[in-house]
Amino acid sequence: MAEPARIALRSGPAVLPALGAAFGLDLGGPMLRAAEAGPRAALRLGPDEWLLLAEDAPAAALLPALEAARGGAPASLVDVSDGFLALPVEGEGALDLLAEGCPLDLETIPEGGCTRSLYGKVEVVLWRRGPARWRLEVARSFAPHLRAHLAEAARDLP
Repeated sequence: MAEPARIALRSGPAVLPALGAAFGLDLGGPMLRAAEAGPRAALRLGPDEWLLLAEDAPAAALLPALEAARGGAPASLVDVSDGFLALPVEGEGALDLLAEGCPLDLETIPEGGCTRSLYGKVEVVLWRRGPARWRLEVARSFAPHLRAHLAEAARDLP
């Protein structure tokens, strides 16, 4: 999987329609849900916080359009592409594997749901993309630890 552009967005509601139009997604959806269209996704992690993912353009190409759409309104747009990576967890045992290291009741997260949590003491963003299809966004420096923990948890499962 090619690593997408990642932009951390913090913004109040006034500028969301313009930012969403510039990114190509509605940013006004419910919290802890992802909006997705083609190669782009916007994970709403809080009342004023999104993780924007784009597989079709680098952050350097997206930021000028987003800054222009902001129009001077208070907002923060930060390219965090190099600091994070995605780890897919997919298949029949995905939920059990994630439950080995995550304190959340993962069965309550609907498809399209996203949230911050911990997995084995590592902060992650969990995104449920399907019934047995998850994506973990993790700080690049913690990825080796997270991979090792996932591998150990996999060995413990039947």
